[in-house]
Amino acid sequence: MAIFIRFKLFVIVILLFFLLACSGSVPEIGQVVWQLNFSKSPVESQVYQNLSVFLLIDDADGLSDIDFIYIIHDESELFWILSPETWVEKVISGKNWIGSNNISMNDKSDLPSGKYRILVLDKAGERDSQQINISKKITILKDGLSFPELIIGSDIKIKSVFSDNTLWIYDKSMVLLKNIKIKNGQISKSIILDDTNNAAHWISIYSFSPETGTGLVRGPYLIQG
Repeated sequence: MAIFIRFKLFVIVILLFFLLACSGSVPEIGQVVWQLNFSKSPVESQVYQNLSVFLLIDDADGLSDIDFIYIIHDESELFWILSPETWVEKVISGKNWIGSNNISMNDKSDLPSGKYRILVLDKAGERDSQQINISKKITILKDGLSFPELIIGSDIKIKSVFSDNTLWIYDKSMVLLKNIKIKNGQISKSIILDDTNNAAHWISIYSFSPETGTGLVRGPYLIQG
């Protein structure tokens, strides 16, 4: 989970970091992929927003040299921190992407719209940044959109009006273990447990709405106590 901190403290920390840093290879953000998701608990009616952000980073010293990723909304003086302990790594077409699906407000209020800076820092204090813009329009959940659902039993049944669905499998501490692409139907719970060496504890379902360009997430569901 990303660490959420107010902006003024962030400025102090970053200035100290730069003063103490030594030189090294400069990281470069090759690409930023982002999407706004709307999430809903299986037991609550409240819908909240979270931002999914993943970066393709080129650093001559390797990804192990990347120290932090900051997602900064300057206008509201808010920011989030991702570290190697909290970001997720994905391998797509042989390339390593790092980021998170869980950039959200602590009180589950709506994320501010507008411009966000994505800042990458390595262990030497070298940095690169890019900017994304979240329009006000996409932060409004369209009426009539149907959230996907899971029915948990010995088999996990999937109910979704969308063709693009993914199961997010988490351990007891809500650390992402794996993603499973799936259509409507069902999957045996034992398959998931076997694939995760019995570490799977929670599961959510994600569906992409091509009409709005946003994601819909229902979960997490408990799959073993």
